[in-house]
Amino acid sequence: MTLLVTSLAGWAGVNVASAAQEKKKRPPRVVISGTVFKESGFSLPGASIRVRRAGERKARWEAMSDRQGEFGLWVPQGAEYEVHVKAKGYEEQTQKVDGKSSLHERLVFHMKPATGEKKP
Repeated sequence: MTLLVTSLAGWAGVNVASAAQEKKKRPPRVVISGTVFKESGFSLPGASIRVRRAGERKARWEAMSDRQGEFGLWVPQGAEYEVHVKAKGYEEQTQKVDGKSSLHERLVFHMKPATGEKKP
């Protein structure tokens, strides 16, 4: 019985140490958060948020604005990013984020109605 307890204690210690090492290996991340508003000033739920590294074509991170028009994403630190917001009936908007120097970027998008379409 003593052997079993000693073995389990040693095994648990190894797992805790390896979990701590895994956490240290993870590169620092940047929080990109923000709020999407309609032209009228009210929040815009359901807007599509896509983030890609500057210079790349494909978005790697995606989110949707919640009922209050808010969103949040984690991206690796050390690059510049482009945040694209799209919503039905509104023009797409883009803002750049410098993920090299900051750990949190807070963005605000004031969406404009798409030309030739009615406001939702």
